[in-house]
Amino acid sequence: MTATAEAHPARIEIDPEDYVWINGFPTPPVMPRRPLHAVASVFRLVTNKEDTRQVFEIVQALAGDSPKKLFRRFTSTPYGRRVVTEPVNLEEILGDREALRAYPEGSLARAYLAFMEGENLTPEGLRAAAEEAQIDYDAYPEFAEYMRLFMHLQVSHDLWHVLTGYGRDALGELCNLVYTRQQTHNPGFKLIVAIGFLAQKLEQPFQPIQKALAEAKRNALAAEWVLEYDVEELLPLPLSEARARLKIGEPKIYKAVPDEIKRTLLKPKVAETQAERERAARERAALQAS
Repeated sequence: MTATAEAHPARIEIDPEDYVWINGFPTPPVMPRRPLHAVASVFRLVTNKEDTRQVFEIVQALAGDSPKKLFRRFTSTPYGRRVVTEPVNLEEILGDREALRAYPEGSLARAYLAFMEGENLTPEGLRAAAEEAQIDYDAYPEFAEYMRLFMHLQVSHDLWHVLTGYGRDALGELCNLVYTRQQTHNPGFKLIVAIGFLAQKLEQPFQPIQKALAEAKRNALAAEWVLEYDVEELLPLPLSEARARLKIGEPKIYKAVPDEIKRTLLKPKVAETQAERERAARERAALQAS
């Protein structure tokens, strides 16, 4: 076993003959879709929207060749190529709170900082959720450029919340995933949105859930492809100017839904995430074995 394999137990050895070369970079072969696994993860997510691990499970299970298409498009842009080759470590840029605090009041950077502090979030938290789903960004150094795109995309999630104007309530998350689906074309997001819509509509049949999602799709289709824009150039801009530059429309229907309704939508029906349940099960097993 190689040192890399020992350090990363989830790693699967891939024959260099199976590499898929895109724009001069090696990428892993396309993995088969696992629709049943995705459906099970969607229902876990619906019962606890904080169980972020399930998002990664679903996206991986249904990805098909969509990540390859995304990587090709991303590395065909000047910024995308710089992100994967320098690399541009967005998790460090957006994780430096003191640097973000130094930007002008009203800037995208300050709005992002306020969002993250208000929600008690960090870029590291998203990476931890990915690791729980056995996504190890360091396991394949031979695919470093390819993995860098998906780390960049993952860290962008909360920044996109700020740019799109959608909160972290269940409806806001769903609308933000509509946007993400249009930006990445990963079918996993479409399944999450479809099941999430049904669950929310059952809870609040008289709220404009479908209209809010339709508005999110219209806004996403009208927007620029955000991934090709240099984040560090956007951070100093007033939030309204950053949105105008990216052609991101205001989510009027979403904002019209009362906050008290949005807060109660899909309130977690279980107390723990899957990772917490698995950890408790391992601890019980260890106690029984001792």
